[in-house]
Amino acid sequence: MTATVFAAVPLPTTGPPAGRADGAGVGSGPPDRAGIAEGIASWVDSPALAALLAEFGGGPRPVGPLGDRLDALEEFSARWDHRKGRLERHQVVGESFAADTDARIRSAARSLGLAGRVTPRGRSFDHVLVLGGGVRTMMARAHLAATILRRGVRAGSVAGLGSLRPIPEQNVVAAGLGLGAVATEGDAVDEALRHAFGAAPATERHSGTTGAGQPWWVRSHRDVDPPVHVLAAPSTRPGERANTADTLVGWAELVRPASVGARLLVVTTDIFVPFQHCDAVRLLGLRYGCAVETVGFDSGDDPWVPPPATSAILQEVRSAIRSMRVLYQAVA
Repeated sequence: MTATVFAAVPLPTTGPPAGRADGAGVGSGPPDRAGIAEGIASWVDSPALAALLAEFGGGPRPVGPLGDRLDALEEFSARWDHRKGRLERHQVVGESFAADTDARIRSAARSLGLAGRVTPRGRSFDHVLVLGGGVRTMMARAHLAATILRRGVRAGSVAGLGSLRPIPEQNVVAAGLGLGAVATEGDAVDEALRHAFGAAPATERHSGTTGAGQPWWVRSHRDVDPPVHVLAAPSTRPGERANTADTLVGWAELVRPASVGARLLVVTTDIFVPFQHCDAVRLLGLRYGCAVETVGFDSGDDPWVPPPATSAILQEVRSAIRSMRVLYQAVA
């Protein structure tokens, strides 16, 4: 059976598309909170999500106020949670599906933004933010960012956002790709961006600790245009590694303190686009008035990473629901 092809569902945003060549809608006033809520509602009420819920016996879509519907969706999506709040994504072992079911799940997920968001609509951005990960993931994200800029999109700077999470086991992978030594996620971000943009080792380095004693560092590469900066962000939760939210706020506070009203292009993995986009809208759109667009490399056809399992895609649909719920709480 051929899977239904649904129209692409726009993700909630702070206003007009980030990065429009004329800069329209950027820095022209407070974020459009009602528009963000409408965008969340459109995603929640989309035929693609209804079809996905139906695959798992979800029946009719939740009704009532948007906040209640998001609560119900989060509760329902717990059946797709194989991380159980503990495991890293690469440690998860999920379920498998029959071929026709698999195809329908992937078609719905693509419509919801978990695939096919490789090329930005905008042509001019103040900053490109490349989100962090392991070596292979970073190679894919860094090279997507470099490809986008080489195809004519303009940007004032590029920033790689990582953490001080130790990943010494990635040294073998890095060496096999011709990269330098990797001890932390920040190192993986740095090495991948250097590879993609042809940058020399950083000659400008800054480091420090937060008031809570959490360390961080920034490395800058000014031998390339646009300049490339790499952040190993501090965690806001002592004893835990910095997450995506920490790196986004860390960028605004440690790399680009004057980020108010900036046009941002966030680069990640395709299946993470919806949830990380919502995090960026909440943390940088609402807080700093930034206009955000998010793209992700095609994980189904990439030379550095294997394609995701369907269960991993469902896990990130749940992540999207949870991030939209938190974003709605922030605007409501």
